[in-house]
Amino acid sequence: MEAGNKREVNLILRQFKIDGGAVNFPAVLSVPMEHRIPMMAKNDFNKINMLIIGALTMAFESMNLKRGMNEMQILDLSEAIIDTAAEDNLSFEDFMLFLQNMTWGKYEMSYESFDIPKFMKLFEIYRQQRYEAVMEYRENQHLEFKGLGSAERSTKPTTDFEEHLQQYTEKLQAKNDEIKLLRREAKDK
Repeated sequence: MEAGNKREVNLILRQFKIDGGAVNFPAVLSVPMEHRIPMMAKNDFNKINMLIIGALTMAFESMNLKRGMNEMQILDLSEAIIDTAAEDNLSFEDFMLFLQNMTWGKYEMSYESFDIPKFMKLFEIYRQQRYEAVMEYRENQHLEFKGLGSAERSTKPTTDFEEHLQQYTEKLQAKNDEIKLLRREAKDK
C-alpha cells in the first residue's frame, strides 16, 4: 500500500479470502497485533494515517463518484477510522478488504455523492459481518473442543475425594472460561 501498487495489494488480500472472494474472517483474525490499526496508530500515527488516506483516495478515485470527498473530509474520515478501530481491534487488512468490497459494489450505495456518514454506515455493515463471523467461529471452536472430552482424564483409579475435587475443579474452570468469553465478547463490542 505504501508504494501505491494496487495489484500487489490485491495479491496480498487474496490470502484473506475464500473461494468466491468472500472474506475469510478467521484468517483476518490471525493477523498479528502489530498490524492492527490501534497498535499501528500507537506506534506511528502519521504512517497509518497516511496509509489510510492513500487507500481511501485510491478507492474513491476508482469509484467514479460524481461528488466525492475533498482532502479535508478524507483526512477527517481517516482519523474517524483510526479512532473507532479499537472498538473491534480492526486490522489494516480488514480495512483494505472492506475498501475492496466497496469499490467492487458489494454494498448498496449511491454514486451521486459520498461523505463520512455514508462511508461509516457501509463500514459498519462490514464490521457487523465480521462480528457475526467471529462469534460463529468461536462457537464452532468451543463445540469442537467440547466434543474432545475432558483433557483432565486419567487411567489410574482415584479416591472419592480426588474425584470430587476433580469435578469441582472442572466446574470452576468451565465457569472461568465462560467469564473470559463474556469479557471478550463485551470487549469486542
